[in-house]
Amino acid sequence: MAYERWSIPNGMPMAAKLKHRISTVIGTGAGLLILVLTVFFVIRSLSILNGELNPDEFEIRYLNHPVVSALHMLFGIAFVALAPLQFSTKFRARNPKIHRWLGRFLLLAVVITAIYGIVAAAVMPVFGGLAGTTASWVFGSLFIVCAAFGFWNARRKRFAQHREWMIRTFAIGLAVGTQRIVLALLAFFGGYGFYESFGVALWIGFTFNMIVAETWINLSRK
Repeated sequence: MAYERWSIPNGMPMAAKLKHRISTVIGTGAGLLILVLTVFFVIRSLSILNGELNPDEFEIRYLNHPVVSALHMLFGIAFVALAPLQFSTKFRARNPKIHRWLGRFLLLAVVITAIYGIVAAAVMPVFGGLAGTTASWVFGSLFIVCAAFGFWNARRKRFAQHREWMIRTFAIGLAVGTQRIVLALLAFFGGYGFYESFGVALWIGFTFNMIVAETWINLSRK
């Protein structure tokens, strides 16, 4: 019966239902963000490989630094595509060595992607003014810090803490996808342009994802 399937000890079936629904929403949202980032990656990669006839101010950054930009996006999309495997209990149980080596690769991907974002904010044209620059610095640094704490806890076999830090890392990694959605919403409902809302949307994307991550960590903490 449905009631028995959702029931948990202490007579609190609604708590289990709520947790399941929240996890479904978060999982669906993460899948949407992965799709958004994949589409963005494909568009930018084709622009770099084929060149743009009339590149705008945003795209010219990628075209002027094709190798570095390609590495940034390749490692970024690799992180987004492969990181979900690390949260799979079945994958970890069946492939413990792959899980460990994949974790090391993802740590490298985080460092390369984050450093590019921090450096790009300092030496390349940045949109959104101070908001865009500070968001790149703050969350680029947090990206590395969260991944480092995740790795440090894994090495010490503190797997509960390792999981929590990697949830934070993954949330930051998906934040650019959230930013793209926020940009579209600001343009559609507020009529704001890409460049004027870029920095604000970046802060909203990172902050929203971190709130979701902390909410899920607290709901799923044992």
